[in-house]
Amino acid sequence: MLKIAYRTAITKCSVFRNGVAAAALSLALTVPNMAAAAVCVVPAQENALQVRMLQNELMVAALTCNQKAAYNGFVMRFKPQLSTEGKHLQSFFSQKYGSRSTKELNGFITRIANESSRRGMVQRGAFCRQAENIHSGSVNLNPAGLASYAKQFSFAGNHGFALCPTTVAASQAPSKPVKIANP
Repeated sequence: MLKIAYRTAITKCSVFRNGVAAAALSLALTVPNMAAAAVCVVPAQENALQVRMLQNELMVAALTCNQKAAYNGFVMRFKPQLSTEGKHLQSFFSQKYGSRSTKELNGFITRIANESSRRGMVQRGAFCRQAENIHSGSVNLNPAGLASYAKQFSFAGNHGFALCPTTVAASQAPSKPVKIANP
């Protein structure tokens, strides 16, 4: 009788351990995804991400499509804007990731470069033509309009961060009801 009770206890303990292990594994697999989903951007941060996506696209095209001169011209023309948006991007990563910000930013830049490179290899002709069109469109662009220019390209939104939900602050709500006149 003692052996049966002992075996039952061991079996229950094994089931419990397996259940705990499965729960821990499930949590470990879920938490990073929940953390990534929790990171969102406000419009100014999205501008910085989109400008970086544009710069990255053109950098990859410079190498893949032999457009180095056009890329260098782009960087020189928009150097102040690229620098400002780069600082905003660093600030965003620092704010969201703290002490891991440099590692996360480097990982982000590597990920988007790899994605651009993959598209450049798969869609080489179209990829290179699009880069040429981007360069042509940016030649007469007012430098202050770079963030707006970047938004129009589909790849610019592929940065992997969602926009943060917007809420109306109580202080911004009208203090008095608005009267609507009857016709």
